[in-house]
Amino acid sequence: MKISASLFLSDMFPHKRTLYNKIVKSKVFDDHPPRHVFSSLKKAGVDGIELLLPSYLPLMDHDIQEVKEMLDENKTPVFSVHQVIRLFTRTHIAEITRLFVVAQMLGAKVIVLHTSSAGRQVFDSEYVAALHALQKEYGIKVGFENMEKFFGSLHKKHGWHSDKFASLMKKNNFLITFDIQHLAHSGGDIIDFFKKNKEHIINIHLSDYKPHIFNTNLRPLRYKHLPLGKGELPIQDFLQVLEKEQYNGLLTMEINTDLAGLCESARIIHDGIKKKHEDNL
Repeated sequence: MKISASLFLSDMFPHKRTLYNKIVKSKVFDDHPPRHVFSSLKKAGVDGIELLLPSYLPLMDHDIQEVKEMLDENKTPVFSVHQVIRLFTRTHIAEITRLFVVAQMLGAKVIVLHTSSAGRQVFDSEYVAALHALQKEYGIKVGFENMEKFFGSLHKKHGWHSDKFASLMKKNNFLITFDIQHLAHSGGDIIDFFKKNKEHIINIHLSDYKPHIFNTNLRPLRYKHLPLGKGELPIQDFLQVLEKEQYNGLLTMEINTDLAGLCESARIIHDGIKKKHEDNL
């Protein structure tokens, strides 16, 4: 199992941020140069990163090369590349092909796609075949991410409903990026889902979650994607199940916090795994 941290690409290069990127950003790089961020994550036991590509910022090859040079300099591998977050438009094959090119340039072996961005294309045999062809050509796997249940998605259960989502991924022979917070918010059981679908899970988005009357999609950051231990999910039990079942995919912290919070969550992961080893002695 490799411990990873989800980072915004646009946060690494403040001088290139658009207005959107200045609003939608994390706190990890606030007042910290990249060298300090990456060295701190390593000390906390983080093995590499998932790179979230920026919205409204065209990525040229020289931009990707600049990212790669920074990460190489800091000896930080990219395990996965997360597609641009889309709210109202669909991701078509041409854009996904570009994702494979970017992932290959960075040495990533997993691409995270949203079922909400794919839309009805996930039922299109030509779309499915095209993704499988890209996986074979580039030697990179797609992990479709389960989404949240919200008012606009009630008729699209294949995106968030635990059983319907998993069944569709298995039918299409795709792997899963399992976001535990999304599933918990949608009323699912994170441990049960993992046990049922562990053979198809390649990446896990890990964060805590606190149910709340105001925990809607209009206020996504106050009670969602919390640092580990700050919510009500059975994080320790979940980590011990991963260790017991010998999960060997990516464990990616997708957490809304600062650098200290991210490092503390990484330590909680290692402590949870260590406890399982001690219990077996």
